[in-house]
Amino acid sequence: MVAVVNLSDEDRNELIACCKGVADMIEWLDSLDSRPGLTELGNHLESMPVNLEALKEHIGYTEDNGYQRNIIKKTEHYEMVAITWRAGQDTPIHDHVGSDCAFLIVEGTSTETIYELNDEQLAVATNVRHYAPGDVCAANEPDIHRISNDTDGNLINFHVYTPPLSGFGIYDAA
Repeated sequence: MVAVVNLSDEDRNELIACCKGVADMIEWLDSLDSRPGLTELGNHLESMPVNLEALKEHIGYTEDNGYQRNIIKKTEHYEMVAITWRAGQDTPIHDHVGSDCAFLIVEGTSTETIYELNDEQLAVATNVRHYAPGDVCAANEPDIHRISNDTDGNLINFHVYTPPLSGFGIYDAA
């Protein structure tokens, strides 16, 4: 399933000190007093440089079949998470009830499968997208999808949820 790790204050401060892109993103998000639009959030992610080596020093992977959420910062307005997958790991089919999500692919190839519900409320795949490092994906709160690492290497995505992810629906495949 999913492993959740909160970065310690020390790890977060070290990451911010050596990764200007993360520091600038936090500064921008902290300056907002409302939820940013997905387009604005996506634009900030697209232009965000990431010090990959520094990021890797402060995050980890789970060895289970799921994936790992490395929570960098969470406030009442947003949640910043580096999510990691080893080869073959994926999320369940899910939505983001009440939260928008945009993410930057930092390393690896991210596969997003989009779903719609059929009459029996089972998820039917309608589209598959592949994202390379530097690409940004944005999902509105009602979107249903699964993120997977269908490659032989590792995958790191840098996610921002607005507001923080407080729940999600999980769906069975048709």
